Amino acid sequence: MASKFVKVLGIVFLILGVVGFFLPMEGIFHLTTSHNIVHLASGIIALIMSSSEAKSILYAKVFGAVYLLVAILGLFMHDFAGIMFMIATNILHFVIAFASLYVGFASPASKQATNTVAR
Repeated sequence: MASKFVKVLGIVFLILGVVGFFLPMEGIFHLTTSHNIVHLASGIIALIMSSSEAKSILYAKVFGAVYLLVAILGLFMHDFAGIMFMIATNILHFVIAFASLYVGFASPASKQATNTVAR
């Protein structure tokens, strides 16, 4: 489950990163060059980490936590390191963060690892 999610997320981020250079969507998300670079890096790392379920779970947990922090930051700031935080951007960051955290922590492999450690 996590591997498929992370692979799809990686592909979406790569597409978004490339498209953002040509269509910055200034009225909706306002994709800047630094924002596009973050999307490309996130997508590349996601595709690398999607090679196994364990790596995908780790990626989903870390990525979800980072995106949750970014979403919270977006509530208090309009611009950070060249990334513009619009309302749509913040909502999307929260959705991605919660979906990633859910996949990372609710994945059957994640639950099995937790049960093994608890024993």
